[in-house]
Amino acid sequence: MPQPLPAPEDARGNENFFNENFPPERASEKNLPFSKSLLTRLAVQNVGGVSRCEIPLEGGFTVFTGESGAGKSSIVRAIELAAGKRAQAALIRAGEDEAVVEAVFSTNLRLPGLEEPQQPAEGCLFAKRALSRGGRGRALLQGAQVPVTLYSSSVGRLVHIQSQFAQLELLDAGRQLAMTDSCGGEALKESLEKLREVFGRARAKERELKEIAERRADIERRCANAAEVIPLAKKAGLREGLEDSLEAETADLSRRLASAARAGQALDRLTGGLSGQGLLDELAAAGKTLLECVPPEEKETCSRFFEEGLRNLTDLSDAIRRQTGKLSSPEALSREIEDAERRLGLLRRLRRMTGAKSERELADWCKEAEEGLAWLEESYERLESLTREARELRREASRLALGIRAGRKQAAEYLEKSVNALFRDLAMDGIGFAIRFSELPKLRRDGADEAEFELFTDKRSGRVDKIASGGELSRLLLALQLSLPDEWLPPTLVFDEVEAGLGGRAAVLSGLKLRELSRRCQVILVTHEASIAALGDCHYVVRKQEGESRVFRAEGGERVRELARMLSGDPGLPEAQEHARRLLESR
Repeated sequence: MPQPLPAPEDARGNENFFNENFPPERASEKNLPFSKSLLTRLAVQNVGGVSRCEIPLEGGFTVFTGESGAGKSSIVRAIELAAGKRAQAALIRAGEDEAVVEAVFSTNLRLPGLEEPQQPAEGCLFAKRALSRGGRGRALLQGAQVPVTLYSSSVGRLVHIQSQFAQLELLDAGRQLAMTDSCGGEALKESLEKLREVFGRARAKERELKEIAERRADIERRCANAAEVIPLAKKAGLREGLEDSLEAETADLSRRLASAARAGQALDRLTGGLSGQGLLDELAAAGKTLLECVPPEEKETCSRFFEEGLRNLTDLSDAIRRQTGKLSSPEALSREIEDAERRLGLLRRLRRMTGAKSERELADWCKEAEEGLAWLEESYERLESLTREARELRREASRLALGIRAGRKQAAEYLEKSVNALFRDLAMDGIGFAIRFSELPKLRRDGADEAEFELFTDKRSGRVDKIASGGELSRLLLALQLSLPDEWLPPTLVFDEVEAGLGGRAAVLSGLKLRELSRRCQVILVTHEASIAALGDCHYVVRKQEGESRVFRAEGGERVRELARMLSGDPGLPEAQEHARRLLESR
């Protein structure tokens, strides 16, 4: 009985638990894919039914078989985990706390987003995923921990897992258009690149136009009354502290006006003003009357005292009148008060108009408004220039899109012809493949077309995702993969029972096409179909032993026995073994 593949000698606690006797660089160069990249080794610990195993892998066509429940799906889940798919704790083997998968890729590809220490080195990339039941998992590249998203985007470029339910992912509208375009040759590729470049420039111009329009609208909204406010602010002599200064000036002028009024009233009372009869006149008359009562011998002295006093009062009133004449007249003071109050009212009005709380805010508003109005004036020229440039770019993009539409029709004809020819090789007689285009109302960066893949017979037709059976969808996808350029193929393609729903001639033909595909990329297939398994360049068997899933490499007689089991359920049945030998010999 063959021995199972070796398990890592000491997996626990090691960052890399690959068997040192099987270094990746010694992997077989047989059938290296077009990309010169492939998965060379897979080490699995505590995933599903697998306790521990290590699987060396080659280029070309590798098949995994085994009875239902043997653990084949555990191998697929392990590859999915290694490829960066979303992990769940349910993957961890019962009774264990952690599941670990390590993969070695032979590749010299530069992977976008990775730092230099995580890039493939000496033709190898080491990838590891660890999934813990009690916490978050870990993802490592070249021994260094990286975010799971970065890990997935990097390793996902090297491996693609295609299960029975993965076909629709490749058949969405965007992917269908891209598949069609890939068959258009360099001319279509260059036109698409040019369109994307022109479209990008047009979008940039339109974004700038939108930004200018939004800024203009904002300035016009905020500065709607700037034409009125700015001249008035200059007329008011706007400066910081102006309101307090005007209030103080108004109060001072009011005090001076009141003082001047009281002084004028006092002088008028003293001198008589326009009436001609004041206190001085009354005093003079009263003095004469008093002097009449003075004895003659003292009359001269008293008269002299009285006249001097009266003259002093007259001189005082004249002096005061001369001084008050030098001051602003009440009329002038009133005009000054009115002017200060007008400026104060104007300042408060301007603040209400702009929402400013202080002279500083009002000054800032005026400055911004002046700058905004100046920018509005300058933006007219830029607006006209951008509008003209965007219009020219849109015209150029439309011209390119028309050329691309013609190129796409030719690419679609090529792809239709290739897929329909392969349908005949895949036992899909009577079923046709067509690509229908519809024109989009608006131009996109990839043109103004939308592609839709259809299948048709003499009785039915429609979109592939609506009318195709699982078997038809699997074979359609296989035909597409064989028809598309090499850059559309990942280095490693993993198929999980894609032959489900097929049988007999259809299964055999699908297996032949899978083997044909394996000459362009590494193909790994989990299958229940003996006719397909016999076509593999390398055959692994998954068996349940002592409650664990173990992996064996099937060669020679052991491979015959496995194929006989798949054919009849009895690995020792002579007729089944003979049939298995014929399958192997006819490869």
